[in-house]
Amino acid sequence: MGKYASNNSINYVKEYMQNEENKIVELAVKLINKKTENPPGNEALAVEVIEDFFKSLQIPYTIFEKVKHRANIIGYIGRKEITSSIPTLLVACHLDVVPAGDDWKRDPFEAWIENGRIYGRGASDNKGQMAAMMAVARFLKENESKLKGRFLLIGVADEERGSALGLEYLLNECGISADFAIIPDVAHNMQIIDVTEKGTLFLEIVSHGKQAHGSRPEMGINAIWNMIILLDRIKQLKFRQTSHPLHSPPTLNLGSIHSGTAPNIVPALCKVQLDIRYLPGDSSDTVVNDIKNIMKEVEALCPARFDVKIISDQPPTAVPTDNLLVELISKHAQSILGTRPQPKGLSGATVTKQLIQKGIIAVGFGPGDVAEAHATNESIDIKELVDFAKIMALISLDILAQ
Repeated sequence: MGKYASNNSINYVKEYMQNEENKIVELAVKLINKKTENPPGNEALAVEVIEDFFKSLQIPYTIFEKVKHRANIIGYIGRKEITSSIPTLLVACHLDVVPAGDDWKRDPFEAWIENGRIYGRGASDNKGQMAAMMAVARFLKENESKLKGRFLLIGVADEERGSALGLEYLLNECGISADFAIIPDVAHNMQIIDVTEKGTLFLEIVSHGKQAHGSRPEMGINAIWNMIILLDRIKQLKFRQTSHPLHSPPTLNLGSIHSGTAPNIVPALCKVQLDIRYLPGDSSDTVVNDIKNIMKEVEALCPARFDVKIISDQPPTAVPTDNLLVELISKHAQSILGTRPQPKGLSGATVTKQLIQKGIIAVGFGPGDVAEAHATNESIDIKELVDFAKIMALISLDILAQ
């Protein structure tokens, strides 16, 4: 692995990336203008922009599609051969965005610049970051002869809906691997490093009743009333693990409830969906078993019957806070921003989970305001994108340069 970047390298990178500002903005605008709302995704539209960019720089690349138009693209810079002595650094930004929603000042898929910020759906989550990383890719390609390691820049699909067509597919079916990974999908204005994430458990619970006429409710079994009793008890759920030095406490959210067809019908079915975020040291099995026990208690009290189904189960993940990536991010953020980001735990989930589960040292770090993601009039500060590109170029040199 290379020595820390010298002062000359730092000054060179700073100047280089400052000159890239207009190109970063131009690339971000091109990516935002590609309508890749998920659903349906159609990330192939954004991949076209990245493919043209890779071609212009003669960066080798591969496109992977598990489903037509749900494209992922990987650019390769540095050493071609892969051995245990050659470090590989992977950076992945997602190309899908959440639906635009309403009340935008302008067309959310016609990016605009205002007061030093880029506006449009995906500006902060995650296309602005991809544009900055494309500038880093240009820098590394121009300095490829100095690299003893390998750099992978990946534009992934389907992050907003679980990554089954994106990074999970690339890791499980396409042979993609690395030693280190940085995921720029953590906003917080480059002030935190995501080193641990809560477990994410989505459950669907069904209450089964018996339909009857609303004027004679005693002839039926009201699935909603039974569900209310159950939810009231689940709301008091006691987690086994309640504190962690890097995390906020565990949470439980009632995300949806569906039942009934008319006021004069006793409903025979009620479905709810829960979002449970639990801490490292706890387990989804424990949480589900505790909820099943609550269900049995309610079934013993009234004519109720419940089923529970796991919709999604992503276990907690963590990497040591003293790993190389934390060290390098802190060092170069200090030199560029004048502040050192702190290792933190996230309640949300990023694709660092899938990477860590494959034995890759992965952290989250990136620019942007946490309140901008998924918001109306989403935007990101242009200066932050340029500073982020500087930091990432320096980190890449330290890991990959001779």
